[in-house]
Amino acid sequence: MRWTRIFKGFYGQAGVFRAAHAPIDPPDPEHDTTFILRHILRKPMKKQFILGLIGGTIGILTAIFVILSATGNDQTLSGVQAALFSSLGLMGAAIANKETRFAGWMLLLSAVFITLSVPVAGTLNLLFLYMPTVVILGITALLCFMEPVPEDEAVVPE
Repeated sequence: MRWTRIFKGFYGQAGVFRAAHAPIDPPDPEHDTTFILRHILRKPMKKQFILGLIGGTIGILTAIFVILSATGNDQTLSGVQAALFSSLGLMGAAIANKETRFAGWMLLLSAVFITLSVPVAGTLNLLFLYMPTVVILGITALLCFMEPVPEDEAVVPE
């Protein structure tokens, strides 16, 4: 259903490709013919998404810095692990608007495993580099867990 609504913006109601100069039908709330759906634009981004995006991006940039400035294989491995777990944090941030609890677990696991990837390098100096990422992802996970559960998703005991 959703894909058909998106493709109707390119092909019109009848499925025929609409020329650029062709008149556009007036908007119908039931059959939206625009490429960008209106209900997506009305939803503001949640702070979990913004903070998770910031934390994951900082984590990937820090991991790239560690990989490029590594003096041994262990530091390179630590950087690669941190980059993978930072991408897990980015994925958690991406689903924070829909699946808040699951995104919270993804963000929390990302922060914990980035912290655990530091001792692989044999030095704790990397912990200071990864600390902003770990703190931001941890705070974002906490915000995801503090989000109230909608009533339609709440588990009701029988």
